Amino acid sequence: MPKKICDVIVIGTGAGGGMAIKTLCDAGLKVCALNAGRRADPEKDFRNHRMPWEMKYRSFGDPKRKEISYGYMDNEYTQDVWEHDVGFTTAPGTKWMWPRCNAVGGKTNFWGRSSARFGEIDFRAASLDGYDIDWPVTYDEIAPYYTRVEKMIGVASTVQNRPSNTDGSYLPPFHYRCIDRILEAGANKVGIPYLPDRIAQLTVEHEGHPACHFCGNCTTGCDVGAFFSTPWFFLPKAEASGNLELRTNAVAKNILVDENGRAAGVAYIDRKTKQEVEVYGRAVVVAASCVESARILLNSKSRQWPAGMANSSRQVGRNLCDHLYGQSASGYLPQLLGQPSFPDHVSDTTIAWMPRWQNLKNPHEENFIRGYSVYPDGGCTEFPWYADRVEGFGSSFKREMKRRYPAPVSFGVQAPSLPSATNYVDLDPEVKDPFGIPVARLHFQWDENVMKMWEHSKQTCADLLRAAGGEFESSADHPEMPGFSLHETGTCRMGNDPKHFVTNRFGQTHDVPNLYICDASVFLNCTDKTTTLSILAFTLRTCDHMVEKFRRGEHGSA
Repeated sequence: MPKKICDVIVIGTGAGGGMAIKTLCDAGLKVCALNAGRRADPEKDFRNHRMPWEMKYRSFGDPKRKEISYGYMDNEYTQDVWEHDVGFTTAPGTKWMWPRCNAVGGKTNFWGRSSARFGEIDFRAASLDGYDIDWPVTYDEIAPYYTRVEKMIGVASTVQNRPSNTDGSYLPPFHYRCIDRILEAGANKVGIPYLPDRIAQLTVEHEGHPACHFCGNCTTGCDVGAFFSTPWFFLPKAEASGNLELRTNAVAKNILVDENGRAAGVAYIDRKTKQEVEVYGRAVVVAASCVESARILLNSKSRQWPAGMANSSRQVGRNLCDHLYGQSASGYLPQLLGQPSFPDHVSDTTIAWMPRWQNLKNPHEENFIRGYSVYPDGGCTEFPWYADRVEGFGSSFKREMKRRYPAPVSFGVQAPSLPSATNYVDLDPEVKDPFGIPVARLHFQWDENVMKMWEHSKQTCADLLRAAGGEFESSADHPEMPGFSLHETGTCRMGNDPKHFVTNRFGQTHDVPNLYICDASVFLNCTDKTTTLSILAFTLRTCDHMVEKFRRGEHGSA
């Protein structure tokens, strides 16, 4: 029997994989998509407005699973769609957490939805401050793709005219809460921007999807599809085209190679049967997420590629970056003490943000280079996290908890680490996962620059809180563990020089012309913005480039 050959194999169905699947299917290409886990069922796998007291373990989860369930999204509501089989190791001195949703759609099922564009200040950061190298693309080149993505998925915000966060095409913003109005006044006093966040969450009906109904359950899955995720927005369209074959529970093992060193297909392990299966395609897209994509390429060793597929530069896995997250300041607003409680946590925190305001006039204004952003939070959240700060017992304790309920506020920093030769992913030479595949080994430390941002954010957020008339109570002693943000970047960086970069400016690997990377691993570094919108925009650009290659016959007949 002749082996079946599809046009494109896509590994992963998250932001990059989902966009690739939809775009390629729309272009008439036959796509075989591989996903490491099953399809999630929103009616069973999402929260669906269930309250903590309705859960067996009151939403805290089975104590026996605590060691394998970490990350704020991997909780009792959604625990069965997170990766608990495929582990990883860390080098001595490294701490790293790696929450991975293996359900179809990946982390787009549960992400934070903040969706700001990267700007020219990000792509040309090296020219401004002298560290590392500029991106091989300009803002003007990628801007049309950002606009196309924003119109596809719906992003709620406002035009803000700031050099650090370029404006786009927006739906009406979410309305500010009482805490936002008070904090905004404090921010104005200390010269810090306080603005509506850019949120891929619908304030009005959009492209057949309903507007948000303000239940506040976003990071446990939207049961109506009112924010962007690939299972709600992209995969139904791809399946309707008749050009998609989706294989679930398919754990990618390695890229298959032909006699010329080109990608011939993918070998994967069926999660249920533990059997190895091979699929064949004229081109392969790796969109498994930053660390996993590097692991797949490094595991794809052959006579032609002894160091791993597309790794003649020895740069696969290198330059791992991440966002430092942490609570920069917390306290409460006395103006709101004793006010009536009402559900103001309607969008699961991302109503407002404080976009980068550092080093804008001069790249060396501060004692660190580049900059960070901050997400303010507070109000009537579901669980009163300030409970351990309230004195008293019994009825007096309850009265004070009730009085404080509308008043607490906190600030979470999002600070980018810098690329470093000492931060990277390789394969553990001894440890394999349950499917016999060598696991990823992480080497990572926060750099001095990002730690200076962390300290700066603690001071400025405390100043803002006091300027707003609030009571500052504390800042976290330490940032969150690396990996917490889910925003790792840089392990397959794009660049013009094949000796120093894995892919070209279109995400096409230099070594293997029919192998493409479509996730944040191609980014040169983190910025002060989240990664998902840019993954979507760069993937759309990559797929347009790939479709043109097919049209020219460079990837064979399609």
